[in-house]
Amino acid sequence: MTQDDIRRLAGLCGSCAHALIRPTAKGVTYLRCGLASTDSRLERYPRLPRMQCPAFTPQS
Repeated sequence: MTQDDIRRLAGLCGSCAHALIRPTAKGVTYLRCGLASTDSRLERYPRLPRMQCPAFTPQS
């Protein structure tokens, strides 16, 4: 699965500027919220697909 596929399936997080795609050595890929480390309202690894988020920022 490509990063574009992951972003497409991730709902709102897939088009967020704070989303970080993190592949592992075992072949699993996670989408992490980069803003979660400074904003306690957010989950570091949110359940997907996400339909709403208080910190959503569209990717440019």
